[in-house]
Amino acid sequence: MLSHVEVTARVTVTPAAHFVWSNRLDFTHDCLVCLRVGRVVQLQHGMPHGLCTGNEHPAPMRVSAFDATDQGEERRLRCRITSWWAPFNDLMEPEVRASELTAEPWVRLNYRVGCHTCRDNGVGEWLGIEGQLISGAAPVTSSCPGCGTELITGAAPEITLVG
Repeated sequence: MLSHVEVTARVTVTPAAHFVWSNRLDFTHDCLVCLRVGRVVQLQHGMPHGLCTGNEHPAPMRVSAFDATDQGEERRLRCRITSWWAPFNDLMEPEVRASELTAEPWVRLNYRVGCHTCRDNGVGEWLGIEGQLISGAAPVTSSCPGCGTELITGAAPEITLVG
């Protein structure tokens, strides 16, 4: 059966920030190929399949929508993850049953942020800060390592099974 999950996230940026979402993400999924529950799958928008990190095989899932929007100081991301899914029991733990949305859904979204203050002052590495938003984690605040200017505040991403 074809399954769809939506991941949403938002960050608030300061005027000093240059912010961009990465098209790479990591997502937990009950893998139909290796028959293991709760596997981390690496996904990249534009790729035809994911990569199950357990034994690094192609996973039948992909990012089917990737919408980044700016609304004033807020940057939002909506990703739709599409996968093939069927019920199964975990190969190594037969008492554990797979589900369409894994028992403990988790996602890690990546971003890059730069500092306009450093750029305006001629600093060469003003766009070098890479960060992550992780579901279930505390909100993230990122400041410039060069000048200390606060750049973003981000909330944990949300994961929803959609019809």
